Amino acid sequence: MATTTIVPVEEYLRTSYDPDMEYVGGALLERNVGERRHSRLQSLSSAILISRENGRFHTYTEQRVRVSPQPKYRVPDLCVMALPYQQEPVFTHPPHLIVEILSPDDEPADILEKIADYLKFGVPHIWIPDPYRLRLQVADSDGLHDRPGLIVETDLAGRLDFGELFARLEDPSE
Repeated sequence: MATTTIVPVEEYLRTSYDPDMEYVGGALLERNVGERRHSRLQSLSSAILISRENGRFHTYTEQRVRVSPQPKYRVPDLCVMALPYQQEPVFTHPPHLIVEILSPDDEPADILEKIADYLKFGVPHIWIPDPYRLRLQVADSDGLHDRPGLIVETDLAGRLDFGELFARLEDPSE
């Protein structure tokens, strides 16, 4: 059985972890990252979003976000911040978009808790691609929904076709 060590928030904020960890209720939570499909999808998605910034938004990978004053810190795979925004080391205002890429070891209850945190914090758009099952879900104020067409869009970030991105995961020449 795993043990939980309580860490003061000040220590969490001044410490670098590799990979970065989330902070919930004084406990450090490991994130499931580092596998090829997850990493590649994160790279492809961020490259597309960065190419569209055009002075309207900034794209961040693995940026700490304080989602609650409890304190609770999450580290989404990608987030999009509409310009202008308060520039701070740890974001304390909701991003326009969060992308949480699933990994094989992600537990559904943990993902749902994370999505609920983002929604309570006020994030209007959450995309949850699964590069292993080739599925896409979205979460917004209407709840959590499967996206059969694998295409998502926001006015700010534009359209992303995860079907095309998933196909690039299968191509060894990419």
